Amino acid sequence: MLADPSGAIAPGITDAIFARLAADCGYPVIHLSGNAIHKSFCSETDNRSEKTMRGRARSCSSVFLSILGLIFLASNGEAATAEETLANLNHLPPAERQANLVREAKKEGTVVWYAAMNREDLRQFTSGFEAEYPFLKVEVLTSGPQSLLNRILTEYRAGKYNYDILNIRSSALYTLKKASAAMRYDTPNRRALRAGFYDKEGYLNGLWASLLVYLFNTHQVSRAQAPNAVEDLLQPKWKGKLGMDKDADDWLAAVMDFYGDDKGKQLARALGAQNLQIRTGRSLVSQLVAAGEFPIQIDAHHHEAVTLRKAGAPIDYVFPEPFIPVKAVSALVLSSRPPHPHSAALLVDFMLSKKGQGIAYRQGRWPAYKELASGGPDDVGNRKTLIPDGDKWGSRYEELVQLTALLGR
Repeated sequence: MLADPSGAIAPGITDAIFARLAADCGYPVIHLSGNAIHKSFCSETDNRSEKTMRGRARSCSSVFLSILGLIFLASNGEAATAEETLANLNHLPPAERQANLVREAKKEGTVVWYAAMNREDLRQFTSGFEAEYPFLKVEVLTSGPQSLLNRILTEYRAGKYNYDILNIRSSALYTLKKASAAMRYDTPNRRALRAGFYDKEGYLNGLWASLLVYLFNTHQVSRAQAPNAVEDLLQPKWKGKLGMDKDADDWLAAVMDFYGDDKGKQLARALGAQNLQIRTGRSLVSQLVAAGEFPIQIDAHHHEAVTLRKAGAPIDYVFPEPFIPVKAVSALVLSSRPPHPHSAALLVDFMLSKKGQGIAYRQGRWPAYKELASGGPDDVGNRKTLIPDGDKWGSRYEELVQLTALLGR
């Protein structure tokens, strides 16, 4: 933070600011004590010219005014303070930025993660992070994404700011931004992410996403018979034989984004007329296909299809054409009022680093880090993928739910 609860300027921030000032001016210019600013100009004994001195003075004045602006920001609310703090640190050279984050995080000692993730996967991430930063402890609260979202909104309405970071699908960002419960964080690591896993504003820092494929039972359907596109699913022979998750909003959003509203709605109505086998949970639908209850699932998680096949289940899958729908990006969101902003920044940086993304990749996820690719038949390669527009569908969520009902939910 720039300011502590008493309103005093945090010394870690002043250290970085005044170190930069000293470098720019060539000698110490200001000292800070509490909230009092003391000017202590040193006498110059070298032989610099008057012109050089005037230029130096102008440079120092500019830096001094910048510092006054930062101090003003520090006195104007913690929400802006945390975002400004991290934004200013991001302008430092990488080593200096990291040193400042680590120094301040050591004072915080912990980071609070509201996690919508299974516990074993979560443990791998927290263990990796704590091994990297042994002076930090990750406190986790696990629940479903909607439950965590509702909890945060309730806490914010009550003036309670307990969470540092939250992982949730990107479409929830609209609600969090509307409630002023999320901050922008332009982590340097987002430069290594795939297109669609980050936004221009800095709110979206994507972790991973799931490719949605056509899964089929090989005892009932051959690869030559398997559907390859949405239009293939509309053939009469598949009526009553297509399985789908009850929560198909993200699948339909991708279809609507690709084909447009009018054709997307037509396809949804036509597909709904196929008497879809709707169940709750994509994993369950995949297991039912493997068990032979129905031959095809049209929205299977790619990594689960690969896992089932490797385990010997009688299944295979097809990458849909002309595009592969992508389940909404799972994003890491920073609280607009984080209790531990520097620790939270380190955790986001870790999760989006090659090391953190490597954990996600080994878990079978499609990671945001674009250099991580498996190659071989299970790699998406250069096929077109389509991530639903989070802002668009966040603001049209109720409409999307109604449209999804056309599929038979």
